[in-house]
Amino acid sequence: MDPRTFEQVVGKHKDRVHGYAALMLRDGSDAQDVAQEAFVRLWSHRDEVDPAIAGVWLLRTSRNLCIDRLRRRTVRAEVSDGPSVIDGLGSEVPDPKRLAGSSETGRVLLRALAGLSEIDRTVVVLREVQGLAYEEIASSLGVPLGTLKARLHRARERLRAQLVRAGVAP
Repeated sequence: MDPRTFEQVVGKHKDRVHGYAALMLRDGSDAQDVAQEAFVRLWSHRDEVDPAIAGVWLLRTSRNLCIDRLRRRTVRAEVSDGPSVIDGLGSEVPDPKRLAGSSETGRVLLRALAGLSEIDRTVVVLREVQGLAYEEIASSLGVPLGTLKARLHRARERLRAQLVRAGVAP
């Protein structure tokens, strides 16, 4: 991948990579670090990664970096009510507060997402927030399409149950 193509890939995928990391980590600074590291790794592997699948490669790398960062945390962080989770998600990623309709409902939604397992949160964020196609998600996670659809269905059900318990009708 030549430098010009690399710049195009970065421009196309930077908001999605950062938005994904922000929602997974619930920390704007950590999300920036993960996004930067993902692009550094892409540059390091530029001769091996086909630009046509760079988006999938970046999401898989970002997911792995998020998992590593979450494992290193000694105490699970509380869901941030501050702007660090929301700021800088990029124009391609809908703002959860705007989607939820109010800041309180947005906080409840973020807490419910945080209560999901890492894989459940990943599939919900990639499909419902990032709007990726099933095939792209399955490829980035390295799972068969049927497995992805089953995981997504179960994750939606768990999220719905948490929202109902919190008094938010989905």
